[in-house]
Amino acid sequence: MSLISFSHLSFIYNKKDPNHYDALSDINFEIEKGDFIALVGKTGSGKSTLIQTINGLLKPTSGFTKVLDYYVSSDKNVIKKLKKEKGLKNKDFKDYSKLRKEVGIVFQFPEYQLFAETVLKDVMFGPKNFGMKEEEAKNKAIQALNEVGIDESYYSRSPFELSGGEKRRVAIAGIIASSPQILILDEPTVGLDPNGKREILSLIDKIYQNGTTIIIVTHDMDLVMNHAKKAAILKDSKLLKITTPSELFNSDNIEDYSLEIPTFYKFKNLLKEKHFSLNIDDINDLPSLVEKIKESYK
Repeated sequence: MSLISFSHLSFIYNKKDPNHYDALSDINFEIEKGDFIALVGKTGSGKSTLIQTINGLLKPTSGFTKVLDYYVSSDKNVIKKLKKEKGLKNKDFKDYSKLRKEVGIVFQFPEYQLFAETVLKDVMFGPKNFGMKEEEAKNKAIQALNEVGIDESYYSRSPFELSGGEKRRVAIAGIIASSPQILILDEPTVGLDPNGKREILSLIDKIYQNGTTIIIVTHDMDLVMNHAKKAAILKDSKLLKITTPSELFNSDNIEDYSLEIPTFYKFKNLLKEKHFSLNIDDINDLPSLVEKIKESYK
């Protein structure tokens, strides 16, 4: 079931300026309900721009993004056509408050999204903003904080006193407290130490296993290899392909995408270069590779 679709989507920054910048060009693909997809590509390829069209923070210059039953566009011809075909009104292309309840975005360095005087009040803000009463919002916030591993001893503390990993978990709690169907994370592991990174990735896996569709923007190819189910590759504002992590990292032209090769595949390629005795072409995880190495010694 298609949850999100991008149809001939293009986005131009400063369109009327002679020095305008084409951030996205004719993007067409779908994200299914239950996907865990990573958007990858070098800086400036259009990844962060694309995710902001999913909840209406940015409106495509041409084409549209469809999320659930919502359409996001500023293309007058597209809007006119959708109004005629779908019975939509002008307000449907202006007020995306209901859409934003279904699509939660955790931006890079999400600690900058924290603002309230206590952790509990910060996480309660989203549910209250979407119309929940005080007690219901509090219960939702407590549930979300429990899910991200923040216990009661933190509730009355200032979010600005927490560690980087704790701030990130509180920021994620503030999003999932509103029970979005889609969770988007922009570089969720950047700036974290190895322990903080493991905690965040474990949390994201848990949220995904609970039924939330996950979209991640990342330069961390180890994250893509070990957690994502699909990868969408962008380069110079265009979508190059949709693939699986194993197909991506086993391809001969991965360097054409300006992507870092995960440590596992660097090691695997080194073994092949050194003429490792057994066929490891179909091996895509460390435990299986270790077993092959053991087998070669036998």
